[in-house]
Amino acid sequence: MEKINSKSKSLKGGAFTLTELLVVVVIIALLAAMLIPAARSIYASATDAISAHVIAQLNAAAESYLSDNNQTYWPYRVVTNGGVQWWFGFECAASYALQNSQGKRWLDLTQGPLGPYIAASGGMCEDPSFTRSGDVFRPKFGNCHFAYGYNWMQLPGKNRQTFTYPGQVAVFATCADVNTIQAPASAKHPMVEEQYLFDTGSSGPTVQFRIGGYAMVGYADGSAGYLPMMPGSLDTRMPSANIGLLSTSNIVPQ
Repeated sequence: MEKINSKSKSLKGGAFTLTELLVVVVIIALLAAMLIPAARSIYASATDAISAHVIAQLNAAAESYLSDNNQTYWPYRVVTNGGVQWWFGFECAASYALQNSQGKRWLDLTQGPLGPYIAASGGMCEDPSFTRSGDVFRPKFGNCHFAYGYNWMQLPGKNRQTFTYPGQVAVFATCADVNTIQAPASAKHPMVEEQYLFDTGSSGPTVQFRIGGYAMVGYADGSAGYLPMMPGSLDTRMPSANIGLLSTSNIVPQ
């Protein structure tokens, strides 16, 4: 009898009571509540750092290009029989014909005005901060994405030496667009997609203020910084995407 009681006591001492289990579950839930936001914050900071790295690459490539081309800025787009030479890469004609299709186009980021200079420094990396919106992202290309814009109305053909304050002239910016007309996007289901240009407003809101509510911008002197959205310019079709305009003073060459 003594052995049986001893065994019973041993079994009881090795098990959790319902109250103890509830306490453990509550502790785990509290830890998760504290750790998940911290993990998200760390991820956001890491992806934002990649945005800064891409802007730095673009600035360095621009510096090399301008040095080799009499300080004159490159064209935004050149259409040839073989395809489209974008400022950021080359797209063959067959790919460009699929522009209404989601994620079926193909882009060569090693070509274009800046491509060779970027390739020489190790190649362009994709920016995960652009795709943090998850399933609302509508990809254009199947092999990569490029969510940065060029000051396409004011810069092509201009000579940098004519700028009085090159450190105040935006050349690059984190960009995106809201698509409501190409499937699977619709007016009731807007989706974010990459955009490659920005200006004072004729193209609509195309600058994405995805870095904590700010856009990251590369300037004509090779520096970089953060700029806020022009008040009243938010694209209300998808407010959470933080897409709007830069103010005129931050864009037009001086």
